[in-house]
Amino acid sequence: MIKHQSLSREAIIALSPVQSTVQITKELNMAGFNKIERVDYQEALIQHLNFNKPNIIVMSSELPGERSTADLLNMVAMSSPNTRVIFISRSIEEASMFDIYFAKNISAWLLSERAERTMSLAIEAAEACQLFIDFVLNQAIKTTLSTNRSVLTSNETNYANLELLTEREAEVLKYLCEGFNYKAVAKTLFISESTVKTHINNIFTKLQVNDRTQAVLYALKHDLEGLMKATVSI
Repeated sequence: MIKHQSLSREAIIALSPVQSTVQITKELNMAGFNKIERVDYQEALIQHLNFNKPNIIVMSSELPGERSTADLLNMVAMSSPNTRVIFISRSIEEASMFDIYFAKNISAWLLSERAERTMSLAIEAAEACQLFIDFVLNQAIKTTLSTNRSVLTSNETNYANLELLTEREAEVLKYLCEGFNYKAVAKTLFISESTVKTHINNIFTKLQVNDRTQAVLYALKHDLEGLMKATVSI
């Protein structure tokens, strides 16, 4: 903890006006954050990011505002690319599940009913540029991905443009499918983050998609896992 005291470590807590920040503030203080501010509305968060680039944002799905969760996460990523987001939701909504899970700046996704007990793990994940998902959410995501895989894939193997990917690009896409962020992919494959970004740009071009979510869904639809197994067995 002593090593953090000489550094300016900033966090923003973005909750609705009626939500308490006591436990979150305590956990952030214990992790060495020495500048913690609170915002109560989406627009206040966006305004804050025009002047400050915090290390972490703890954001609630109940934060008042007109923007969707996906739009807000995208705006945060554009305004402060290096800021990690810990997202807290009251329930699991399938309509926005993939937008949250595949957001490039998400480091943790917690359920509000257990957020106090898992916040320390979420903060650790954010600082390590890893991904922590509440186990209930994780199970729901796996079930949804499995269902989509069975619906999207046909009985006949059709790898489509996945066959255009190099072995390394396929590896990168595989880790994106598993929820890794760019830094985590770089660390796992022992390559630089800029190299990961180059591979991802190549993936987008070859698959003719525009973002990470589309790339992952394309990989599920055309059975990236099956292609990689088939390639290894050759």
